[in-house]
Amino acid sequence: MGMYENGFDQASSYREKLKHIQDLTPIDEPLISWSGHRGRSPREYLKPPVVPYGREVAEWQNALLGRQEVPQFRDTPEVPPIRQNAPTMVLIFYPRPDQGDARPIHQSASYLKRIERIAQLGEQTILYVPPELMETIRAMRSDPHWYIVDSYATVWDIPTNDYQRDNFANKQPRLFREFDGCTDADGELRPVDRYNRAHHSAVCNAKAFIMYDAVMRNPFGSDRWMYVDAGFLFDDGPRDSDGMIWGDLIKSGLAEAKIDRAISVSRDTGVVMGEYSHRDGCPDIEDECWSNPRRTWRSRQFIANVYVGNSLGMLNYSARFMQTVDDMDANGFYTGREEFVVAFVALRYPNSVFSIPWFPLPRRLDYRWQFPGKLVFSRVGGPESVPPIVDPIATLYVRDYVPSRQSLAAGGIYVTSPSDYYEWEVRHGLAIPETK
Repeated sequence: MGMYENGFDQASSYREKLKHIQDLTPIDEPLISWSGHRGRSPREYLKPPVVPYGREVAEWQNALLGRQEVPQFRDTPEVPPIRQNAPTMVLIFYPRPDQGDARPIHQSASYLKRIERIAQLGEQTILYVPPELMETIRAMRSDPHWYIVDSYATVWDIPTNDYQRDNFANKQPRLFREFDGCTDADGELRPVDRYNRAHHSAVCNAKAFIMYDAVMRNPFGSDRWMYVDAGFLFDDGPRDSDGMIWGDLIKSGLAEAKIDRAISVSRDTGVVMGEYSHRDGCPDIEDECWSNPRRTWRSRQFIANVYVGNSLGMLNYSARFMQTVDDMDANGFYTGREEFVVAFVALRYPNSVFSIPWFPLPRRLDYRWQFPGKLVFSRVGGPESVPPIVDPIATLYVRDYVPSRQSLAAGGIYVTSPSDYYEWEVRHGLAIPETK
């Protein structure tokens, strides 16, 4: 983390604090606090949209707000679950207003096609969309487990965004332009300008809130959750033996046991999500990106297109993500894309983020922008095919840190060797084949 401006060695301070962490770091006691300069608190805007489902969730809400009274809660699902222990998928889709300026992949027609693939999975799903899309989304699937929330007229009406319009439209683009120190050698770590848009920032920022909102509503009485980006099943994804795009995933469905395995690590304190490949490097705790706003672009280690957790894990991660955004805003750090924020959440609040290190998938499931999180919680590969799960503080940032929770090894089709990584890079034109 080095020293920045005030000469305070945050890396040494962080290592010392790491020795004394609790299982769940209190939201007001992050390990990185930039000399205690705090932003807003989620307590100001996290109000349940309905009477919460489940005693533990209601007690969590009361604890967040500092209430002592006996909580009110529901204990009967609005809709009977689709099957015992079924997970619930959650996604958000608010079309970008400048469709004419968008690449085809970012236009509504492409997103709607990809949301239809999610519908074909047949899983319990909660979708957050604007009212004008209600009928279009409803037409994709008629059963009650395709549950649509249109309570927020625009993306700016979502409580974590209603105070952010000027920030995302003006301040964050300016902070983005002030990034420095990146060169071609930084490869995929380099910030990408096309994502630096107010609407995109608002959608990214809304992910944590809709997970909070979904857990509070919980129409199916679920305790297994999976956030997915609305467009995560790209049009150029892998085809199955029948030629169906994403057919292996769509036909297999989600595997409760694999989600439970991830939750056995994240427990009630956080979530499990994927990592980028780190082909172009990864900062450790000594890097100045954690204290120098101009280098925040180096903090993009996690891909937040898919992540899983139980109800309390999702709530604890989501609230700490929101607090981190507010604190980063107060200290001049870039928050215009959630993937620049997640690493700060992981470091500020140990046990809030566990991760799946990137690895090449088997050739039949692979494509250039594949990330394992899209498949590893499905029945693809059978019950023995499971991903590695680690504490990224120990594997990426503080190598001598010994986490309290054990890592899990890969199994089945997700076991890889060094040659698999090399072959993947050659296949996608990222490495030159060795000549014999």
